[in-house]
Amino acid sequence: MGKIENKGEGRPAGYNTSFAEEVFRNVDFGEEIKMCMQCGVCAASCPLSLEMDFSPRKIFTLIRAGKREEVLGSQAIMLCTSCYSCKVRCPRKIPVVDVMHGLAHYALRQGFVPRKNTAVFAGEFWRQIYKLGRIDEKDLSRRYFFADGLVPGIKMSLEMMDMGLQMLLHKRMKLLPERPIKGIKSLRRMLDKAEQMGKGGARA
Repeated sequence: MGKIENKGEGRPAGYNTSFAEEVFRNVDFGEEIKMCMQCGVCAASCPLSLEMDFSPRKIFTLIRAGKREEVLGSQAIMLCTSCYSCKVRCPRKIPVVDVMHGLAHYALRQGFVPRKNTAVFAGEFWRQIYKLGRIDEKDLSRRYFFADGLVPGIKMSLEMMDMGLQMLLHKRMKLLPERPIKGIKSLRRMLDKAEQMGKGGARA
């Protein structure tokens, strides 16, 4: 077996700190991953862990290993539902949820789209929140379904037709366009301020 060349001085072969330093500088709560001891509690607590390509623990390892493309292009950072199970159970009290969201926002700012449909959904969701202060369910669904073209959109619409009818019957979706909430201008100012502070906002 050939000998692995160690190109770093005093570091294991293949270890690269440049991406970790990038994360520490640019991602909200990024420095908190220094506290991770790789116990795996976050992965065991996550209800979507089986859907992720990398668990949060593995994401932190990849960051330390300098795997920029793998991390920013992963599906996992876009799947977090903010259930906070990982954060509550972490023995080191690492804000795993905040780190994952921070990575997702940073990936989008860097031009990565880990999951096209998720990015489309999130972008349209925030556009409607900024415009209306609420979600227009039928418009959000239409834009999401047809993001990949006419034929896929028709197919997905037919697959979700029963759910759409139930939402109409239970008044969870309206046929008429939604109107902006009262105080929409105040909400927009809050979202604009959050974006200026680097904490997300309507166009994060």
